[in-house]
Amino acid sequence: MKARSLRTRLTLWSALVTGLALLTLAAVTTVSLYFAQLESVDDHLAAEAELFFAAMPSGTGEAGGPAGPELLRKHNEVLHGFAIGPTLGRPARLYPADVKPLAERWPPAPGIRMARLGRKYVRLGVFTQDGRTLLLVADLESLREVLAGLLGAYGVALPLVLVVVAAGSSWIARRALRPIVEITTAAGTITAERLDARLPLPPADDEIGRHIRVLNDMFDRLQRSFEQATRFAADASHELRTPLTILRGEIEEALRLSPGEGEQERLLVSLLEQTSGLQKIADNLLLLARFDAGKAPLDRAPVDLSTLVTEAVDDAEMLATPNSITVQAAITPGLAVSGDEVLLRRVLLNLIDNAVRYNRPGGEVRFALEAIGTDATLRLSNTGPGIPAEKRPELFQRFFRLNGDRNRGTGGSGLGLSLCREIVTAHGGWIELEDGGDRRVEFVVRLPQLPAGITGRLNPTTAQAEGSVP
Repeated sequence: MKARSLRTRLTLWSALVTGLALLTLAAVTTVSLYFAQLESVDDHLAAEAELFFAAMPSGTGEAGGPAGPELLRKHNEVLHGFAIGPTLGRPARLYPADVKPLAERWPPAPGIRMARLGRKYVRLGVFTQDGRTLLLVADLESLREVLAGLLGAYGVALPLVLVVVAAGSSWIARRALRPIVEITTAAGTITAERLDARLPLPPADDEIGRHIRVLNDMFDRLQRSFEQATRFAADASHELRTPLTILRGEIEEALRLSPGEGEQERLLVSLLEQTSGLQKIADNLLLLARFDAGKAPLDRAPVDLSTLVTEAVDDAEMLATPNSITVQAAITPGLAVSGDEVLLRRVLLNLIDNAVRYNRPGGEVRFALEAIGTDATLRLSNTGPGIPAEKRPELFQRFFRLNGDRNRGTGGSGLGLSLCREIVTAHGGWIELEDGGDRRVEFVVRLPQLPAGITGRLNPTTAQAEGSVP
């Protein structure tokens, strides 16, 4: 489930809190109004009781005085009925007839309370004076109408208020989060090539302003550290290249002048191999440092990738022959990309070296180049021992090797795959390790394909190559 944005969550929480507050207000207001109205009815019943006793003085007799309808007309329309009689005995007068159930137990206990009359509730008031008991019944229909009207108004107003609150909260959240969005956008533009960029400081010295200053200070420290590390790698690699070249030349000259095979010649050959390895590491470090600093311009030109991979297959066959490794290829002809041919060849050689080095004797290396969508996709797999799942996230890190002992006899310097990733990324593509199945290790390289008809070093006679070399 996709997480909601902060702005959406703020809007929802604001609407929820406001809704709960309004419901609480509605409940408190309704209950308060209900009891206030009941108190008004009770006061009205007490006042009406005085009027009833005055209209039917005790000297007239229990059955004397005005008729029931006439009595009710003289009083407020809230009254529904009444019953009056001696304190001991039965009620002498009762009107209307439906209040009779309330007067069956005569005399009722004095006081004002709720009572049920048929299907509705009424307010019942019992008063005594001069040996007489008066029962008044107040209709609560008007109170129910007031409460129903109030609840109806709340029911209409609450959704409208929530909509207004949600819209207002969204607007407030958008304005409040705008500086954060601007910070995120500006921070997204700060890359290894633009470490000198900084976040714009707002005019107000508030929490956002202090946060931006802290981030800018952090970027300053990162820039200095990154530049120092990049400069050190580039300077060290550059300074090593000249003495290594001289050392290699001297060793080759000593080998040429060596009188014959012997311990000295074996030692010179070993030194030459180590020197060549150091040269390769220095070259890789220098190239990586240039990529880090954004100073590794590509010599872009249309490149016939099909021909380049075909030539790489030939190189793989020569490397695989000593270990009886079979090389198979399925290459779609005419696939062209825009890139630096030297660097792309370097990617292929690094992948081939790994495919042959980490393979079993009598194993297989397989090339497959095809067009998938707008990309030229190369799959290079081998029947190697496989790469543990926990090691795969570190595979393209610099100086990473599966064998932690750093034994030069079991692997390279750990820079090849990281360099491949930098080169492929600089060409607008990507490289990753996929599960090849059948105990295979498979690397996939995708590069944007040039439209058909664009040629550079293109070989129109390139054909699909399929075969095996033991």
